[in-house]
Amino acid sequence: MNETSGSMAARWKAPLAAFALMAVLGIGPQALAQQATEIRIGFVNPATGAFGALGKSARKGMDLAIENAAARPQTKGIRFVVEERDSAAKTSDAIRYARELIQRENVDVLVGGLSSAECLSLQKLAAEVKIAYLPTSGCWADEFALAENVNPYAFRVTASNRQRNYAFAEWLVKNSGKNWYVVYSDFAYGQSGLKAFREAMAAVGGTVSGSIGIPFGATDMASYISKIDRSADGLYFVLAGRDAILALQEAASQGLAGKMKLAGMQSLIVPENFPQIPASAEGLSFIGAYPRDATGPLDTPENQAFRKAYAAKYPGEVVGLNALEAYQTTNVLLAAIERSGFKGRKDTGKLIEALSGLKLEASREFPAGAITIRASDHQGVAPLYIAVVRGGKEQVIHAIPAAEIDRIK
Repeated sequence: MNETSGSMAARWKAPLAAFALMAVLGIGPQALAQQATEIRIGFVNPATGAFGALGKSARKGMDLAIENAAARPQTKGIRFVVEERDSAAKTSDAIRYARELIQRENVDVLVGGLSSAECLSLQKLAAEVKIAYLPTSGCWADEFALAENVNPYAFRVTASNRQRNYAFAEWLVKNSGKNWYVVYSDFAYGQSGLKAFREAMAAVGGTVSGSIGIPFGATDMASYISKIDRSADGLYFVLAGRDAILALQEAASQGLAGKMKLAGMQSLIVPENFPQIPASAEGLSFIGAYPRDATGPLDTPENQAFRKAYAAKYPGEVVGLNALEAYQTTNVLLAAIERSGFKGRKDTGKLIEALSGLKLEASREFPAGAITIRASDHQGVAPLYIAVVRGGKEQVIHAIPAAEIDRIK
């Protein structure tokens, strides 16, 4: 045999052996093609820093959703690979890591950006590089859904500050008082929340008598909490992460709960920061997408099925808000992948078309209620819940239907 014929034999030997092995194992070409499909998800997420506990919780929700997808007929032939980078909630790092994921890791979809400053920057990047982007959890700033920021590539499932505050304000005026003082995180999320709460109060006959911003990562809360006007009917918190823990503790040490009503966004008292509800939160009312106790309107078969699945994967753990948000957002992405036939970044046009106007019913995948992604501003619309802390439990006392939330633009 000459050199040419020998090299040809060598080239054929490996493929023939592979086909022989496929025949022995009963693997046909179609099954092999399905097994070979891989979708790479770039996840920019704060696993350390002030939002570290929230980011770790979000990863748990995402992992559970992807694990469940393996059992569904439409996605069981797809291998989902998550490439995660720790932004530590720093916007510059979030952008740097996102570019790295897109350019070096060749991810097909971008998710994450928990802090509002991060997600607003990633929203712009998505349009620049033409990649589908969904904030996985957090990202409540109203600016994301403003007309000048909306672009074809970015979609938000989580409720905005405006949706939450407008839905809550009327209940607060009727049940807790008209005059409120606000303590807020002095960065994008808190500033947006303060603006939304002030406008919402004015719309229903309430007032905001004053406010004080707490810088990101502050540790000495006494100097801020001591400036709160005790003559107001209530104290409203727009805080998240470690700042929320310290501020609530300081408010309790200064005896504010005995002088004013306490209320706020659910970010104040999430299980990620408070695995056990502190005594200082007794009587606190809040609005959120998913109070920790499945009571009242959240005691549904869909929610119980989700909680059973979560408990099986994470025994003994309370479902964190960020875990729930990331779980539902990941399931929105998976539903759009199923409906569009998305196989990779070349199909981005199909994926964003499926996401725009997407409607999903309540199920184990969407335990907090049906979700719609509005085509007009790519903002998620879903029920919200008002809860009150009583006896160490978050008792869900009122559900605000998605139809009402949809009217809040």
